[in-house]
Amino acid sequence: MRFIKCILLLLCFAMITPAFSACTPQKTPPADSEAETSATVGETAPETDIEIPTDTNPVTDAVTESNTSEENPVPVEPISINERYFIFRIWNFTERSLDAFKSTVNTAAADGFNAIKVHIPWYRAESTAGVYDYAVFDDMIDYVVKEKGLKVAISLDLTRRKGDTVLSEDDIMRDPSGNLCMGGSETGDRLQISFNSESAVSKAVAFYKNAVAHYHERYGDSVLFYLPAFSQYAETEYWCAGEYDYSDNAVNAFHAYLKKAYGTVDALNTALSANYGSFDEIDPPSGTAGNALGQLWYMFRHESLKAVIDQLALAQKEVAQNTKFAIQVGCVYDTVSILRGTFGIAELAEHADVVWIDDGPKMNHHFSMDYIRSVLPATVELAQEIDGPYQAGATTENYLSQGLVCFERGCTYVSAANWNMDEHYEAYRSVWQEIAATWLGDNPPVVIQPNENTPTLEISLLELFRKRNADKFIGEYLRLTQDESFVYIKIVDDLTSALPAEGAAIYAFPGSFSSEQGVGNWYYKTLKRNKLVDMIFDAANNRWQGDGDFNLIMNGTMHPDAADTALIFKAPKEGEITCEFSLALASGDGDGVIFYIQHNGEKVKIGDARNDGILVTYDAPADGTVTLTIAEGDEIAFVINKNSTTSYDSTAASVIIEYN
Repeated sequence: MRFIKCILLLLCFAMITPAFSACTPQKTPPADSEAETSATVGETAPETDIEIPTDTNPVTDAVTESNTSEENPVPVEPISINERYFIFRIWNFTERSLDAFKSTVNTAAADGFNAIKVHIPWYRAESTAGVYDYAVFDDMIDYVVKEKGLKVAISLDLTRRKGDTVLSEDDIMRDPSGNLCMGGSETGDRLQISFNSESAVSKAVAFYKNAVAHYHERYGDSVLFYLPAFSQYAETEYWCAGEYDYSDNAVNAFHAYLKKAYGTVDALNTALSANYGSFDEIDPPSGTAGNALGQLWYMFRHESLKAVIDQLALAQKEVAQNTKFAIQVGCVYDTVSILRGTFGIAELAEHADVVWIDDGPKMNHHFSMDYIRSVLPATVELAQEIDGPYQAGATTENYLSQGLVCFERGCTYVSAANWNMDEHYEAYRSVWQEIAATWLGDNPPVVIQPNENTPTLEISLLELFRKRNADKFIGEYLRLTQDESFVYIKIVDDLTSALPAEGAAIYAFPGSFSSEQGVGNWYYKTLKRNKLVDMIFDAANNRWQGDGDFNLIMNGTMHPDAADTALIFKAPKEGEITCEFSLALASGDGDGVIFYIQHNGEKVKIGDARNDGILVTYDAPADGTVTLTIAEGDEIAFVINKNSTTSYDSTAASVIIEYN
């Protein structure tokens, strides 16, 4: 079977060459808003907790429910796990004494961790091109395996350091302004290689292959799995603390990708309703663009990421055939998954034996585990990471729940990462001990399994891509799950599997959110006494500021003040359009907002007859569609009114407009 797997990989590489993301943490909303932010500390990725319970009104075909039947069985096999591992992760960005390492391992083992995940940075193991030195890491792993009798997981970090001699700066990802993809709070200047640099990828694969061969020969089955990491957060994805990759290698490969996909620029223009003169004049869009060109850019980045993952999987199996290949991602459905490039996780993990998810402490772990379990084969082992104590919502209750829930819903591995042996660790020792005592003993609880009554939740990846969050789907999930029973998540991959159709003119917010008025045909205004006034962009906070202090439009969020806040779509041509909208409150402490739509200043009937609007509250989010016949230049305003007060009025908003 593994031989067949390798043959499939070789066929894949015959078609995809290595010459083929971005998440600035959101600034703090108004003080009265309950939307949370988190600092990036240690190697912790920005957390995007999605907890808004939504009572979804299924207005599209994207969300459906069905019960299991003989004709339509839920294709999820029961999980049987022979041995579970509770893993403590130890970083090696900088030199650490062997005595300090041993002390950390001893403490973790005493608290119930039965495996250690050792981080090996490429830049430390190969500081001179072609010369590999693993001695310091061998001493560490010797202690874990030979003296403590624990299993070890090996994370091979493929970032580099600025100014080293192994790679040139031409091999590194860049943002749209040409800045190097550089960061990571431990060392500050770690660089992510461009997936479209043949030189960088070949050197990274050579190191990875050498390291796996070395450790397989030395430790054999004592190594649980090998995990390649690309980003500054040590995950197998695009780094999401900026927009990447816009290096020359990536831009040239994108042009080649478009030419291969469409053949002629005329065919591309027809698909995009565009007027390009050549493929070479097409600038890659923002990493968060939700229109048809944005979809193509996402598809290209997805294929670039997958090609490198596949090469690493093949390299590992060549030197250590029966070992487990793992990938780790931050999330596959949150607001920055579009930047990580992780929506299409099933295809990215085609050759993975282990898939690792790094949820924030307040995320819905039931949904997260059901999601990943549903989309992956039963042969793939699942893993979750309990992130460090600096995350928003980091409490003993949340971390205990995360560990217990993830094991209960099918994890083979749960790890704790970004913890030092300090007062933070000490405060959570009871959590580690309870998780270990519950799940690593002789009689662990029963894993949640599908049954004859398992409901189905269908999710369109294209809709998830355009809306950039799973609020709507999580709301439907909460309605379907009974007594925390399993829900089968059926993914429709209409994002990475098919090119945009002819005339695919999609206009999406927040997909086309911009710091400039008019980009993507969107404008940001205040509506006061029926007069629209342009907002001013506040670059420091990455948001539009209107007439009042709280008249704000952010990347996916709107907030009213005494005056209303209005998102305007200006029609580029005449025709009939369908507008799909979705709104949800971030907090239940206020009195809600009134949402309404205007067409050239006249209200469009979407709510009750009294005010042609919809009251949106925390418990009653709004979803709907409206069809309009418009002329070129018409303005459609999507407006938020404060209701009675402006307190707790931060509103997650999504609008998708499509010509029929």
